[in-house]
Amino acid sequence: MGTRERILDQSIRAFNHSGTAQVSVLAIATELGISPGNLYYHFRGKEEILIALLAECDLALGRLTKGVEDEIQRRADFEPYLFSLLRVCDHFRFLFRDQEAFRFAHAGLEQKWLRMLGGLRRFSRQLLARLDQIEGLGLAAEPRDRLADCLMLVALGGLSFELEADRDRETQIRRTLGRLDALLRPYQREVTPAH
Repeated sequence: MGTRERILDQSIRAFNHSGTAQVSVLAIATELGISPGNLYYHFRGKEEILIALLAECDLALGRLTKGVEDEIQRRADFEPYLFSLLRVCDHFRFLFRDQEAFRFAHAGLEQKWLRMLGGLRRFSRQLLARLDQIEGLGLAAEPRDRLADCLMLVALGGLSFELEADRDRETQIRRTLGRLDALLRPYQREVTPAH
C-alpha cells in the first residue's frame, strides 16, 4: 500500500473514532510515522483528505446502487442488499455523523457532501419504490418518499447510535437493519400460508 492510500486509510480510522474536528493532519502523520511534509506532498491539508474520502464513499455507493432492479428481484434480496449498503456507509460513518463539519466547511467540500447525500436520498426512495413493486406496500408516491427519508435518517443515525461505536460493527449494522424492519413492518402484508 502506497503512502497516499495509507494516509486515507489512517484518516478513515481516526475520523470514525474521534470525529473530523478532533483529528489534525499532524496527528495522522504522527500515527503513520511519516513527516508532515510527506503527508502534505500527497494532500495540501485535511480538507483535501476529506474530499478524497468523500469521493471514495461516493464511488463505492455509486457502484452498489446501480441496477437495484436487477439486484432485488424478491423480498429476500432486500435485506442482504441493504446490509451491503450499510456496510459501505459504516466504513465512512464520519461523513454522516459529522454533518455540521461538512455543512459549514469550505464551499467545495460542502457541495460535494450535499451532492452525495442527495444521491443517497434519491437512492433510498428508489429502493423503497422497488420494495413497493415487489410487496405492494400500498403507499402513494409522496408518503412512500417520506417513509424512505425516515428510513435513510434512521439508517445513517444508527451507524453512530451505539455507545461503543468502535466495537462489533457487524452487530451494530444488524441492529440498524432491525430498526429499519420495525419501521417497514406496518406496511408489509402478511403472507398467509396456502392450505
